Amino acid sequence: MKKEIIFLLSLCFFSLNSQELSRRPLLGIRMVSVTAETQRVMNLPEQKGVLIEKVIANSTAEKAGFKIGDILLKLNNEEITTPEQAVKLVAQSASGQIFTYEILRDKELKKGSSTFEPMPVEKHEGIVMEYKAVKTVNGMQRLIVSRPPDNKKHPVLVFIGGIGCYSLDFPMDDKRSEVQLLNRLTREGYVCVRAEKPGVGDNMKCTPCNEVSFNHEIESYISAVNAIKEYSYVDSAGIFILGHSMGGVMAPVIAAGAKVKGIIAYGTIGSNFLEYLAKTRRTLALAYEMNPQETDDYIKDWCECSAYYFLDGLTTAQATEKKVACSEILSIFDLRSPAYNKELYALNIPGAWKNFNGKALLLWGENDFVASKEDHEIIAATVNYYHKGNAVFKVVKNSSHGMNVSHSMQEAVRQEEDDFNPEVSLTILSWLKSVA
Repeated sequence: MKKEIIFLLSLCFFSLNSQELSRRPLLGIRMVSVTAETQRVMNLPEQKGVLIEKVIANSTAEKAGFKIGDILLKLNNEEITTPEQAVKLVAQSASGQIFTYEILRDKELKKGSSTFEPMPVEKHEGIVMEYKAVKTVNGMQRLIVSRPPDNKKHPVLVFIGGIGCYSLDFPMDDKRSEVQLLNRLTREGYVCVRAEKPGVGDNMKCTPCNEVSFNHEIESYISAVNAIKEYSYVDSAGIFILGHSMGGVMAPVIAAGAKVKGIIAYGTIGSNFLEYLAKTRRTLALAYEMNPQETDDYIKDWCECSAYYFLDGLTTAQATEKKVACSEILSIFDLRSPAYNKELYALNIPGAWKNFNGKALLLWGENDFVASKEDHEIIAATVNYYHKGNAVFKVVKNSSHGMNVSHSMQEAVRQEEDDFNPEVSLTILSWLKSVA
């Protein structure tokens, strides 16, 4: 699956249907900005609009008659200049809403109107899918449930994703590693619940993801876990958190506010944040095949810029005045709110596991250059120090940070398609049976 920008765009508002949140509207196109080169090759009169590269079957765009090669100029009389602007305009709309558009096709301007189709729901053979919602400090947030097709009570895995502002709702991409993993677990008798972040997917009218704080995001997951315990098909004594990457950092904090039986953390952080950054910049350098001089300079720049940001409290712009490299290095932190970053830095990450007295499985893919093997060992050692025998650490062979098959860190860098590593689900299932 190519890492495409496909505009499966969203709106989140309270409604009276059984889902409590309406499905977001689906435009259903892949688009890129019109560059000077695009203008020259296509002989366009102006460098305006966005170029449609793909039209999704049965989407709003297909039903409206959009075609590959069209230039989308306007939506609802507003000029489109970037894909991001299109995202915003569609996100402000609702499923069933009529909209107007202007496109340029073969140098001919075409105008029309159509109706936004809703995003479809996921469908998987032998699995019941439910789209639920929970009221949180950030507003109503989506919970995507996959469960066995019976009415028995089952143990539950609540999936918490990584640091990015991305959706866990994949109705047109069943190759995603998260979908492959959770579907396998569901078919083995577990209810799996994906907790969406605020401000993504159907949650667009909640607190925007890039504005929510670290602690408020955690509070929303605590609300989710406590709500899930009330579902009729859930064994409330068999709740597990499955945290991927930053989700693993949040997991013990969530567990402190919503009692759970166990935690599974894959590709997570187990040392305090600046220590984690320093050690994993070296694995990043290795993955990108930097030479020794480049590696040392890269780590030094990261350490200095992170210190300006987290210790001195400088903004990215202020840090860049001290060191030009900080502009690019710190840009990743600007994707989340200052409050999020400040609260993450303040958290004693390994110390958060001290009071967790449930069972813990720490998983690290041997070709994961984003997370550190040592960090998972630190968590396991911490849990076992205070609660002997409760934690297990395992390495998943030939696995990347994204839980895909990868035979080296360098291959993981180049990976463009999802190829889920089934050893991840097999390892989790084996452990779950051992703690049943």
